[in-house]
Amino acid sequence: MEAKSTDKKTFQLTDNGQQLGELIYESLFSHKAEIKLTNSDSYNIKSVGIFGTSINVTKNGTEIANLKMNWHGQIVIAFQVEKEYVFKVKGVFLNKYIVADKDNQMLILLDPQFNWSKFNYNYNISYDKKPQDILLVLLSVYAANYFIASMSGVIAGTA
Repeated sequence: MEAKSTDKKTFQLTDNGQQLGELIYESLFSHKAEIKLTNSDSYNIKSVGIFGTSINVTKNGTEIANLKMNWHGQIVIAFQVEKEYVFKVKGVFLNKYIVADKDNQMLILLDPQFNWSKFNYNYNISYDKKPQDILLVLLSVYAANYFIASMSGVIAGTA
């Protein structure tokens, strides 16, 4: 599975050449985005609060999930159906990202590949058991982009 940046605002999630969904940012320096799945489901992502440290995911105006950075430098992805996942940095050089469940079992590994000629990231996504929740995979890509932006200081002043 991989998430490729088709331009600076769009990531397409594919598995063996079959498109599973898209993550589309509103603009180049915005954290507002939309996730479109191949089954026609559409989700909106936007930061809330004074400092934009909490991110809501909505479908038709109803909150489905939220993302919050905790004091350990991790991003907690919490769904309204009481499922919670933790997005965290892994690797010797802190260059890979994992998504783990509440029992700390790794579900998804994202390996970012920086493309110097296009100046963007693509992600190779691996797993032990193929994730059925494509929304979680695309939220993981969003979390990786958010984490990279926040660590590089790009997040200041954007909403």
